Amino acid sequence: MPTTTDLLQKIYTAYREKRLDDVLALFSDDFRFTLHLPQGTIPGAGIPNNKAETAAMLQSFIDTYDFLDYDPDEIQISPDGEHATASPLIRYRHKASGQVIQTRLSHFWSVREGKARSLDEYHDTARVEAFLARVATQ
Repeated sequence: MPTTTDLLQKIYTAYREKRLDDVLALFSDDFRFTLHLPQGTIPGAGIPNNKAETAAMLQSFIDTYDFLDYDPDEIQISPDGEHATASPLIRYRHKASGQVIQTRLSHFWSVREGKARSLDEYHDTARVEAFLARVATQ
């Protein structure tokens, strides 16, 4: 069984490389993803999403953005190995408009039996909302 650090590194690498099937294989069947942005900001924001809903949301990001940078930085693991935090620095280019957003995320993971069980993702809400407003008008 991989360590929590190894598991999360594999998830981050596969997502950066847009290998969604590889990402999903590392999630438990009962995986929950909560994107902590106001509801309505993007589909699925503000509510817990199951694995299938998460897959659709991640595919939408892959379809909409070029990933210029996606660096998880240092991953901090709890003593029990079942929780982790990371602060990925991302730089995405919106394919339709060419606009680029760079921001740091806050990730809070739960892991069980070698699989990611949940992810809570926090954003600089004002930065994301301003970016989405810019790309919506182009």
